[in-house]
Amino acid sequence: MEVGGVLTYEGNNFFRQRLIISTLAGKPVRIRNIRAKSEEPGLKDFEVSFIRLLDSLSNGSRIEVNETGTALLYRPGVLVGGRQDHTCPNSRGIGCVAFLYFSWYFLEPLFMLAPFCKTPLNITLRGITNNKLDPSVDMIRSSLLPVLKKFLVIDEGLNLKMTRRGLPPSGGGIVTFTCPVRRSLKAFQWEESGKVQRIRGVSYTSRVTPTVANRMLDAAKGEFLNFLTDVYLHVDNAKGVSPGYGLCILAETNKGSFYCAESMSNAPGEERTETTRLPEDVGKEAAWRLLEEIYRGGCVDTISQPLVLLFMVLAPNDVSKIVLGPLTPYTMHFLRHLRDFFQVTFKIDEYKEEKPILAEEDEGDETRTGAGKLKLTCVGVGYTNISKGQT
Repeated sequence: MEVGGVLTYEGNNFFRQRLIISTLAGKPVRIRNIRAKSEEPGLKDFEVSFIRLLDSLSNGSRIEVNETGTALLYRPGVLVGGRQDHTCPNSRGIGCVAFLYFSWYFLEPLFMLAPFCKTPLNITLRGITNNKLDPSVDMIRSSLLPVLKKFLVIDEGLNLKMTRRGLPPSGGGIVTFTCPVRRSLKAFQWEESGKVQRIRGVSYTSRVTPTVANRMLDAAKGEFLNFLTDVYLHVDNAKGVSPGYGLCILAETNKGSFYCAESMSNAPGEERTETTRLPEDVGKEAAWRLLEEIYRGGCVDTISQPLVLLFMVLAPNDVSKIVLGPLTPYTMHFLRHLRDFFQVTFKIDEYKEEKPILAEEDEGDETRTGAGKLKLTCVGVGYTNISKGQT
């Protein structure tokens, strides 16, 4: 809803989406009734931390919060980028709610904003890097980084480096993200996802016996060797603050598409609603999740959907197309916010592609079409980074 030139929303859901797109569109946004009926009303510390991060990345932004923290008015400024250092809170309890950790909550927005800063972004984030409920730094590096490279055309100066791995509850992770700036993006048509031809991944541990990594690796590899022979997973035995282990796996197609999935052990002190998760269970779960991601299909995997749709909207005034798997609820709301701020509506059609999904799949077998692929088409708004001079 737009009131007096300010888009107005209710509640705390999709808080980051609204502020990210508001920053890019240059349109103010008001969010009211933030947990107004909760026992602890108002903004949480991680949301306040995210607002501070946005403020440090921009110049001229204005943020007004009422005394109870249940209402926010955000007037975006100009993205400046530069060298930044941000410590993310290890907030939220374990059990019914997840640990908040920076690898997803803070890194995803940076991927969306960094290309449009005045100067190249070089930011160091500190906090929790891996959690079993949300995408980790490993997953973001494997999935979002290739998408960003495709839109930026150049990859010089684009890097996501994990200096130290940090697991819940204590964190202690350090990640550095650098990104060049662009004057504008390019329109594209991306309709062929190709066949999976290789699988790569990392089996990591922290403060547990190193043999755990090999047990996860062997369990996952045993699942994949039924379909492919080009499977290579390496081991990373980190010396973190908190104990734990997990597996992140990446499938690459012959058309340059990537599918990523992961699984992780329970965190210390976490309420267990199931039997103890052995390393073999974690390895198999990661493998099954990746196979499910491959079955969903599309030119990008689930966590990359919002990023690629945003860049399609910001592309020049030309037609962009992409084929995606079933849209997640997060992506659906992202599309609604893109319509609110940029007045861009996507045309969505069902897409059928009768080709084997795996490269070594027998051509004579029953053809698989994925789990309801969609072709999304839009005309970009011709977004220009006014902060950056002509290249």
